[in-house]
Amino acid sequence: MVTSRVRHTMVAAALALAAGGVFACSDRSEVTAPADGPALARGGVQGPDLSAALAAQARYTDQLLAKAGVVGTAVGLGRDGNAVVKVYLTQSGAASVARSLDGVAVETEVTGEITAMPPTATPQVSAGTDPTQKFARPVPIGVSAGNQRDLVYYKTFCTTGTLGARLKGSNNKYYALSNNHVFAVENMGKIGDPVVQPGQADNGCRSPVSDSIGSLKAFVPLNFSRTGTNTVDAAAAITTASFVDNQTPSNGYGTPSSTTKAAALNMAVQKYGRTTVWTHGSVTGVNATIKVRYSKGRTATFVSQIVIAGSGGSSFSGSGDSGSLIVTDDGAKNPVGLLFAGSSSTTIANPIGAVLSQLGSKLGTTLSIQ
Repeated sequence: MVTSRVRHTMVAAALALAAGGVFACSDRSEVTAPADGPALARGGVQGPDLSAALAAQARYTDQLLAKAGVVGTAVGLGRDGNAVVKVYLTQSGAASVARSLDGVAVETEVTGEITAMPPTATPQVSAGTDPTQKFARPVPIGVSAGNQRDLVYYKTFCTTGTLGARLKGSNNKYYALSNNHVFAVENMGKIGDPVVQPGQADNGCRSPVSDSIGSLKAFVPLNFSRTGTNTVDAAAAITTASFVDNQTPSNGYGTPSSTTKAAALNMAVQKYGRTTVWTHGSVTGVNATIKVRYSKGRTATFVSQIVIAGSGGSSFSGSGDSGSLIVTDDGAKNPVGLLFAGSSSTTIANPIGAVLSQLGSKLGTTLSIQ
């Protein structure tokens, strides 16, 4: 989802809250991600046909996003179980939206602003391991991590996010996976920057280089232009198996599979992250186009995203969970997405196939989750 951040001067907590952020906010024969696309996200053979809804969404999304108060669109399932175009709003009645588009029903959903840089959130640990602590090496996945120099780049605050997974390349090298805005500081990071565990915000903005678990090796640049789009918010740090493990702490789901799976509507999912720890939810929207706010008031538009809601009305993620790996909530634990943004009610994730493909292109190797 998004990173957690701490103001270096310690006077800005109230200012951050006033700013309105609420979220949640690193061998070619091996298994890699399948292509992620609408055709693979139809909820299975027993689910409804999404083709008409996908066509209507594609035709009208630009017009809808031009309306004040609209933060995104997706294809989901309506109250009657049929495919609908979903329109996400900052608040109830924020925009006038048609009830149908080309004969496809439209449903609005109030998500609030979607952001990747929220105020700091306290970890929600009632018992067991605290993901913000410093772990013995190799560190588990799902715990606090970040760029050791983020205070240098942000100047007035430091941050932390979540170490999502351990990757292995066909070059036999290991990498730690998280978001661009966690490891690469919204494009400001430099290749070679130390990546530390825990992240700076969980160590008073004073994490020493000795806390390093690797160094920034590659990131997919974020495009903040008005006409540009993004598919992933992703970065990788080069590491070793002696620094980063491949399973969550003992109070999590364990070890993710190396076999990825495309998101499908109503798919049950789970994640382990720095703030809300082990949570469960379901996919409520696919092929989403979402406007996401970052620091300095910048907005980036993302396409082909996954929308997730927590189970039973609970939050699926919170500030500091950015970078968490989202996997199927079953025995297989297939990776589905990389959490990077959201609001108090809604989580947005990149398709894991796009993450592995685009990072692999930057690193010059095929990647798998190992």
